[in-house]
Amino acid sequence: MKSVRYYLEKIKIMDFHDYLNHLQCFLAKIKGLLFYSFIFGKFGRGSWIKKPDQIFGATQIFIDENVRIEKGAVLYSIRKYAENKYSGTIKIGKRTFINRYFNASSAIGIYIGEGVAFGSNVFLCDFDHSYKDPLISRIDTPLTTKGPINIHDYCWLGANVYVTSGVTLGKGCVVGANSVVTSSFPPYTMIAGIPARAIKRYDFSRNQWVRIREAKPTTEC
Repeated sequence: MKSVRYYLEKIKIMDFHDYLNHLQCFLAKIKGLLFYSFIFGKFGRGSWIKKPDQIFGATQIFIDENVRIEKGAVLYSIRKYAENKYSGTIKIGKRTFINRYFNASSAIGIYIGEGVAFGSNVFLCDFDHSYKDPLISRIDTPLTTKGPINIHDYCWLGANVYVTSGVTLGKGCVVGANSVVTSSFPPYTMIAGIPARAIKRYDFSRNQWVRIREAKPTTEC
């Protein structure tokens, strides 16, 4: 446990913006306790959301303990679209950190593990709009999907990443900024690009990331 001296030293080096940020976090925790804990499917102790842009279908959104969500987030659980019913579910595990302007839009299911870190402007979407008939507006067509999105524990997604439906990222994956992830990857894989490709994998025998051509093959996901 951290000592009183540790906190006193920390306070000494804080400036006005640090105090303001701590105040915003405190107020966000109070709002979570007094408001979100009653409207969400679950809202864990110590979690907070700063000034979300949109929350839709809160009863199907489950946030575990000590989750931090910065301002501008969109958490969108779709129940009905173009006369079709859906059961979008969003689950966020303990101690996950979500940076500004995050968007999770679900018609099927978005499942985020524990200790996951998101850069700003990350977009997770487990559906698309059907475009088979070009004479029908996308507004009126049913949604299509390849399946839920699963992001396992300790993954790290850089800024401006887009993850499409049916994607599973194994434990400890790292996703480079500006990547578009359209397929699944096994644990401890570093990916980047449009579409994202595996570039490195963590080698536990060497305790370092190695280029994918050097890594031992795996079928684990």
